[in-house]
Amino acid sequence: MKRRLWAVIAILLVCVLVFVVYHISTHPQRDLRFKTIDVVIGDDDLDISYGPDTAKLTIYMFVTYNCRHCRAFLEQDLPEIQSRYIDSGMVRLVVKPIDLGENRDMMSALQLAGCMNRDGLADDIIELLMTEPSAVYSDEFRELIDDIINGNPELAECLVADDFAYIKKNNALFSATHSKVTPIFVIAGHLYKGRRKIDQFCKVIDYELNR
Repeated sequence: MKRRLWAVIAILLVCVLVFVVYHISTHPQRDLRFKTIDVVIGDDDLDISYGPDTAKLTIYMFVTYNCRHCRAFLEQDLPEIQSRYIDSGMVRLVVKPIDLGENRDMMSALQLAGCMNRDGLADDIIELLMTEPSAVYSDEFRELIDDIINGNPELAECLVADDFAYIKKNNALFSATHSKVTPIFVIAGHLYKGRRKIDQFCKVIDYELNR
């Protein structure tokens, strides 16, 4: 009798295991927590990107530097992702900064980062945004912007181009996803909200690479 009972229990456990494996494999949307969206996102000259244009997978990341989770991802998670996926050419990460409040000081800083990045000179402004984003609201930073406008015509033209059309476009794309949190990641029409543990995010990347 006991043997029969244990056999029944073993069969039930196997059935449960098979069901769980099948459920996860056939319902990745529930397991990975993503939403399918029809927002079309493309590249822009002022995007800050990591990885080659020929990468199999492109990840679009919308960030605000006032968000500690955004900064933590870029500072702590990106190096791991870069070593595992980006350096090998499999993945490209495209960072699209936003400022939904459209504060002129912050938008100037974000636009400046994009303009300087085109010439490979964005390290200092990005470090400032990462470590002390509130500094962009200071008189000292405003003076820096004025000095750039007065001393570098090419950079000045990029900085004030179309009244921050680049940042406003990013804001509109972010709003179109109906997200309330940052960061968000858009990967091949799938929307992933918030920062995840690095192993969970790598699981997302693996899924998107292999589907």
